[in-house]
This record gives sequence, C-alpha cells and structure tokens, in this order.
Amino acid sequence: MKSYYLLVLLFIGVAIAEPQWYNSSDGRQYLIESAAKYNWFRANHECSRRNLQLVEIQSESKNQALVKLLKSIFGTSTSLWLGGNDQFNSEISTNRPFYWSASGKGMTYSYWYPGEPNNERNQENCVQTFAYSPDFQWNDVTCTNQYGFICEDQHAHNKYYSTLREKRQHVMKAIKKFSESMQHEKEKVLEMVHRTRNLIAKNNKEVEEFLAALENKSSHNGGSEEAENKHEMKKVPTETNEHINELYEKLENSTPKIANRISQEQFEVERKIEDILGNIHF
Repeated sequence: MKSYYLLVLLFIGVAIAEPQWYNSSDGRQYLIESAAKYNWFRANHECSRRNLQLVEIQSESKNQALVKLLKSIFGTSTSLWLGGNDQFNSEISTNRPFYWSASGKGMTYSYWYPGEPNNERNQENCVQTFAYSPDFQWNDVTCTNQYGFICEDQHAHNKYYSTLREKRQHVMKAIKKFSESMQHEKEKVLEMVHRTRNLIAKNNKEVEEFLAALENKSSHNGGSEEAENKHEMKKVPTETNEHINELYEKLENSTPKIANRISQEQFEVERKIEDILGNIHF
C-alpha cells in the first residue's frame, strides 16, 4: 500500500511539473515552466524539442504584456530563463552586447534591473527574469543555474510557414487557372471538329443536289460529250469529299486522344505538386 501511495505522489508530481500554456493580453501564447528547474542550455533544449524557442523580447509592448501575464500567474517575481545571452563573451565589460539565441539578433530593447547586467565574477552570460525585482526585470546570471523557463513559437518557423503557405496558394491558383484554360481549349477544339463536320455534311448535300440537277439537265439535252463531262465533274467532288471525310475521321479520332492525353498530363502535374507540397511539414 505504501508503494502505491508513492506511485500516486510520483504521478501527481510529474503532472504538476508539466509546463502550462498561457495567453497574454496581446494575443501571444507562452509555454511556462516554473516547477521543474533547468540550466539555460537544457531550458533551451526543452523549448526546442517542442518546436518552440526561449522567449525573445524585442519591444516594450510585448514585454509589458508578458510582465502582466507573469504577475497574474505568480504574483511576485520569480526566476525564469529568457532567450538572451552575450554569446558567452569572456570580456569583463558590463557593457558587452547581448543577443537573442533563436534569431541571433542583437537586443534592441532591454528591461534590465538597475545595475544589471553586471557580469559578476565574469561568469554571467545568460538572461533571466530576476526574482528580486518586483516587475520581472532582467538580470544576467551564470548559465548553469537552475530555473524555470518561458517558451514561445519559433519566429523563423512562423515566417517560413507563412511564406510557404502563400507560395502554395499561388501554385494552386496557377494550377486551377491552367486547368480552366486547358478545359476551354479542349472545348474549342471539339467545337471546331463538330463545326467542320457540319460544314462537310452541308457541302456534300449541295454537291449532290448540284450533280442531280446537272444530270437531269443532261438527260434532256442528250449527247455523249455532255455525259462524259458530267461523269468527270461528278468524280472530282466525290474524290474531294472522300479526302475531306478521311481527314475529318482522323481529326475526330485523334481529338479525344489528344484531349485525354492533355488531361492526363495535367492530372499528373497536379498530383506531383500536391505530393511535394503535402510532404512539407510546417
């Protein structure tokens, strides 16, 4: 029974140690760990393995919203790792530049506690929210100290995702436009084939009517020469019509094949593009 209670307590402890998501007043989301303690490098890893990053604060408005959130969670200030560091500079100078680990950008905005960063004992390379500050101000501290952390979405990932999503939309619009264009062209070809067929049928009928009238006239006038001329005249349009009909049949038979081949190639292009885009993980 004792071991059972120990397991229950262990489970509860693990559950409590799980970092929690919070929403700030400016719409941003943060994953905050305060129970479990890590050095800066491990905290950075804990964020990275969740496809997140240690928080990067580049504006006063973002900082104010985050401080407001932290006060609502903890009341008083507590030590939490931020994404800032001095690139592990060995200089003693307290005026050394600091950077954000995720983007590599220099700090253009800062919220240091008075007298910080002071690089005490020339060993303070990482940035935390200072537990002794009433407003979660920043402090440089030894990177091997153990604190909780604040994670946020990866900026580079979000920018890449947004750009790729826009490109995907452009590609799909181009495919749709191409598909509609090919469908229109296919319909135009089929319409031309049917129009040609109707013209041939009309021409055949007119030729037959003309020959019938000519034959009727010849039968009344008689004469072997006229009969021979009539035979030759009848032979020419007949041969011409046979040739036209042959070309038409070839066109009619080839048109669906061409249209189907174009449709199949179009489908293959769409499928390959979809496969490529679908295999990209955001």
